[in-house]
Amino acid sequence: MLADRPARNASALAEAAQRARRLGRPVLASWTEPSSLEAISFFARAGTARDRALWLRPGSGEALVGVGAARTLVGRGVGRFKQVSTAWHALLQDAVVDDGAGQTCGGPLLLGGFSFDPAHGGPSTLWQDFPDARLVLPERMLQLRDGSAWLTTNVVVDPDAGFDGQRPAEPAGPPAPGGLDADRTLSPATWKALVGSVARGIRSGQLGLEKVVLARAQHVEQPEPIDPQRALRHLAASYPSCTVFAIAHGASCFLGATPERLIALHAGTASTVALAGSGPRGATPSEDQRLGEHLLRDPKERAEHAIVVGALRDSLAQVCTRVIADTQPQLKQLANLHHLLTPIRAQVAAGVGVLDLVERLHPTPAVGGFPRQRALELIRACESLDRGWYAGPIGWLDRAGDGEFVVGIRSALLNGNMATLFAGCGIVADSNPATELAESGWKLQPMLAALAPLGLEA
Repeated sequence: MLADRPARNASALAEAAQRARRLGRPVLASWTEPSSLEAISFFARAGTARDRALWLRPGSGEALVGVGAARTLVGRGVGRFKQVSTAWHALLQDAVVDDGAGQTCGGPLLLGGFSFDPAHGGPSTLWQDFPDARLVLPERMLQLRDGSAWLTTNVVVDPDAGFDGQRPAEPAGPPAPGGLDADRTLSPATWKALVGSVARGIRSGQLGLEKVVLARAQHVEQPEPIDPQRALRHLAASYPSCTVFAIAHGASCFLGATPERLIALHAGTASTVALAGSGPRGATPSEDQRLGEHLLRDPKERAEHAIVVGALRDSLAQVCTRVIADTQPQLKQLANLHHLLTPIRAQVAAGVGVLDLVERLHPTPAVGGFPRQRALELIRACESLDRGWYAGPIGWLDRAGDGEFVVGIRSALLNGNMATLFAGCGIVADSNPATELAESGWKLQPMLAALAPLGLEA
């Protein structure tokens, strides 16, 4: 087997095997080489692989694509972030890594994500392939950055010098509870009634909330199994400023084009955005400008946005030495929506990794509500929907603990010939049920349009 590999790759494997025998435990071997592959094509051509992941910034060309699973790290329950972090540090402890001399990217990375709420009561059949936490060290990982492409190969070597590319990592946490029997999606009329009831409860003070985000789902179906490649290309072309993502495991694929960064950490600097407050785009330039200016002045949308800014600042301040946020929101314009956006930056304390920040920030008021715990309790009690990984953290981290996670919104779960699309709206005291339903419809449009070329029917 080693004779077919370049000399330095064989050397990495041999050194890992020697360490594994000496230590009596598996050791990771990782090496990186130049490549000429294209991101979505590489993802699509690996369609028979049980695990695939895509992370793409169309506007800059930055991308990560993982194929196969050299090691799978899982976590369950409220301790899932620390469980994954601990397992990752243990795997890296004695790793043999050749990431190429002088390059700006390469080396082992984890790709994957986390569910929205591990206390929901267990995944439904819909989300059975997506546990509370699942991050994968790919067997092959393509990185595109700054006009260069690199392919990293990861192999976990057992003490007997066998290759452990398929065995999952040490699962952490208690066994998962039994799942829900079925997804219980509310009809539009029932969802509007729920929004009206919650808004009245917020106005009266009865619910003890300033804001809660209520989500809804829409199912679509086609006669044949759905191939995500065309949907991904549509999303990349239509939303170049968003993060296009796809996490495929077994027969299921969770994909989307999210405008919302949860957190990025690089060399001690953390950056995030408050993204809350939405409105439609206009049909003409003058109408579009008018609608954007209206959103910037709208008291209800500004108040909802301010809740998110304050919560993010407060959460980061607990582990950061300095937190800076713009004083006024700006417009983020997507193909179908205006959003209010405020960038936030911070210097993290020593020893803080990206998963520590994810754990502290998720869920933000933009996808959960405020106060957080009370909002989560209300969502569990009345939403009648297993969000699964919808609105959960999706992203990557490297061996230094740096990385980036986005919020898995503007998304859909594909399974066989079925697609389930998700959208949520922030409900505050003066929310109007009909307006919120219309807003959820705008937020479903990116995925509906991406799937339309595939011949889907609602």
